[in-house]
Amino acid sequence: MEGKLGVLYQNEKQVAGVYDWEVNLAWDSSVSKGWQKSIVIKRITAQSYWLVEPIKDNEFEAEFYQTLNNQLVLMDAGKVKVDFPDCETINRRLYAPIDIRWLGFEY
Repeated sequence: MEGKLGVLYQNEKQVAGVYDWEVNLAWDSSVSKGWQKSIVIKRITAQSYWLVEPIKDNEFEAEFYQTLNNQLVLMDAGKVKVDFPDCETINRRLYAPIDIRWLGFEY
């Protein structure tokens, strides 16, 4: 799955975002005592990012959007962890591929 825009929040406030993201899924399984355990590994990458303000830590609530018929459509959301290469530059698009680690959902 691919999309154009991802928005990252901390304390319910937008602090960063990513452009041109892609989600890849892989299955992994293991067997223990005759039981098979399957897990989905979700890998998210983005080609560039921006910071709205200095970030407090590297965990975020994220929303990922695709453009369909000139409308932004929410495709995925959840908790992620991102290690940005530059956390000092504010309000500029920074071209650096980044890995976004999926931590899951909060209910």
